[in-house]
Amino acid sequence: MPIAITSEHTDLADSVRSFVARVAPSEVLHEALDADWESPIPNPPPFWKAAAEQGLQGVHLSEFVGGQGFGILELAIVLAEFGYGAVPGPFVSSAIASALIAAHDPVANVLAGLASGEAIATYAIDSGLTATRHGDGLVIRGEVQAVPAAAQASVLVLPVAIDSGEEWVVLDADSLEIEPVKSVDPLRPLGHVRANAVELSSDDEAARVLNHLSRPLAHALISTLLSAEAIGVARWATDTAAAYAKIREQFGRPIGQFQAIKHKCAGMIAETERATAAVWDAARAIDDLRENDSAEAHFEFAAAVAATLAPAAAQHCTQDCIQVHGGIGFTWEHDANIYYRRALVLAAAFGRSAEYPQRVVDTATTTGMRPVDIDLDPDTEKLRAEIRAEVDALKAIPREERNIAIAEGGWVQPHLPTPWGRASEPIEQIIIAQEFSAGRVKRPQMGIAAWIIPSIVAFGTDEQKQRFLPPTFRGEVIWCQLFSEPGAGSDLASLTTKATKVDGGWRITGQKIWTTAAQYSAWGALLARTDPSAPKHNGITYFLLDMKSPGVEVKPLRELTGNAMFNTVFIDDVFVPDSMVLGEVNRGWEVSRNTLTNERVSIGSSEPPFLANLDQFVEFLRDGHFDQIEQNRAGQLIAEGHAAKVLNLRSTLLTLAGGDAMPAAAISKLLSMKTGQGYAEFAVASFGTAAAIGDNTQQPGRWAEYLLASRATTIYGGTSEVQLNIIAERLLGLPRDP
Repeated sequence: MPIAITSEHTDLADSVRSFVARVAPSEVLHEALDADWESPIPNPPPFWKAAAEQGLQGVHLSEFVGGQGFGILELAIVLAEFGYGAVPGPFVSSAIASALIAAHDPVANVLAGLASGEAIATYAIDSGLTATRHGDGLVIRGEVQAVPAAAQASVLVLPVAIDSGEEWVVLDADSLEIEPVKSVDPLRPLGHVRANAVELSSDDEAARVLNHLSRPLAHALISTLLSAEAIGVARWATDTAAAYAKIREQFGRPIGQFQAIKHKCAGMIAETERATAAVWDAARAIDDLRENDSAEAHFEFAAAVAATLAPAAAQHCTQDCIQVHGGIGFTWEHDANIYYRRALVLAAAFGRSAEYPQRVVDTATTTGMRPVDIDLDPDTEKLRAEIRAEVDALKAIPREERNIAIAEGGWVQPHLPTPWGRASEPIEQIIIAQEFSAGRVKRPQMGIAAWIIPSIVAFGTDEQKQRFLPPTFRGEVIWCQLFSEPGAGSDLASLTTKATKVDGGWRITGQKIWTTAAQYSAWGALLARTDPSAPKHNGITYFLLDMKSPGVEVKPLRELTGNAMFNTVFIDDVFVPDSMVLGEVNRGWEVSRNTLTNERVSIGSSEPPFLANLDQFVEFLRDGHFDQIEQNRAGQLIAEGHAAKVLNLRSTLLTLAGGDAMPAAAISKLLSMKTGQGYAEFAVASFGTAAAIGDNTQQPGRWAEYLLASRATTIYGGTSEVQLNIIAERLLGLPRDP
């Protein structure tokens, strides 16, 4: 999904996308690409006036200066669409410069011309200028290289070194010497800027010191807004590669059907979605500064996360786009040429890329990470008060009776219909989770049952519901899931466990594997083939199996951790009565898809206790000593972990808005499990010879256990390879495997 997830933001994105498609079609981009490098496009560009009439230059600026009065998030949405269209010219640099000025003074005089499009501004991120004090003013000298749109701008916002710190100044282009230089991206001109004893007086309205603009905020604004353009580039590359993979045929079929291409495209959208979530979060963090002074500690972290992920996503995705296209992608005429050049220049615009992972580590281990919270509408406070009162009442009940009250009140899975749940809308579900957490009232843990209960509610008979749901909600019944087989893991449609109809029920024979907690379970959800002649997705029935039935044998499967979370279950001519068929005979695939949907959403949004999580990893870094290479890798992992949490938050908000969160859940599982493995790999690698210690009472041994356990995470609940197929086929529309 793009940055926009609310209806208002989606409307804004759609409007800008339509505008960009009109003013910057492919032929306009190539015409500029082939023009003389010193003047590839007119100044201002032909679209400049139309953009101003649509209010795009001032979308983030105060209405007092002619802007639209929105925030950095809205500007990020605009810039992402400009990135998607690879729009040539100085729009992005001017928008960033105006945002810097507005952060100092939202009603500065110079902003009126920028909002109306009468003036063009630019900025620099690196300080090549020095200033000395001269009376009440400054004298500025030095050179800043590779300033975007320097020759096109009339106003420049530049950092200068003064005394022992850094200040930002606004200078008139006429006071500077500007030398245009050839850019890797001809559509994004550059220039060297020299200041030869430029005097800046304190009462100069056109040139002033932005002394209310801190260096952290300036860098956060620049990196967040550049990141917004970068994810637009990444999204274009992903969409274009997928579109080509659908129609380009080799060896008699579309190349998008080959897993090598399919998985590459899926990896592209996963990386783009993660970076998009990070940019969305960073823009919101900056906007939070307007409302909440306590947010100041977190915007720098969020911006550094975005800057760590977004330019890399743009570069990786454009490179992979070229690869998917093959030889045609390497030609001058193909649009991939334009977008790859844009990605390279964008990456350079951030300065030294290693600084951002380092900033992630520094902020995470000092001021802390930005909390991932859902801010609900104030109108929900009445509902929250009612729920809080009910939670307090539950807390007052004696512990031995509390679980019964929680179960009977529908609190365990409140989204379910009454009487099993509370028929809660998504917002109410969030409030319930928050209030139970805040009140420290524990709800019974469902384990695997959390994935099976919705299927019983949706497909079970009244007798099945009455028999199984109340004790399960009270935490009295443990369930297991008997789906995977030695020859049918993620490919459940290939299962061979056979059910034969007999009087009053079925005789089932087969073998299941990777069954979590089977040795402790009273009941299991079992898939078996009831019609061998039917196509493989048909002829499957969903049974509820009493694990104490004669013929059921559970053998714990000792894993490489030394523990036995999984099991092999042998089912030898086990009788299951007709009353234990869930749903219709031969329609079990439909029921199982309901269960698997619940499973994947749950896994993608949780942090299992036997694995290292982000908070533990940051704590580990806080207590240790690591070189720059290690800190760079650590910053990457923290950025990935935080963005995965934000991706889950966006999925939740999308659900609140009535959207489909399932595709994002597949991406979340794919990314978060891999990052979780990375935490443990990093920690174990940092111990040196001590990494061989297997005693889990010591830190090396504890992290070694995390590492060993983590190998399962990219297998269970659908392997990473299966998740890549799901992402490619459902999100990108690539053809299914033959």
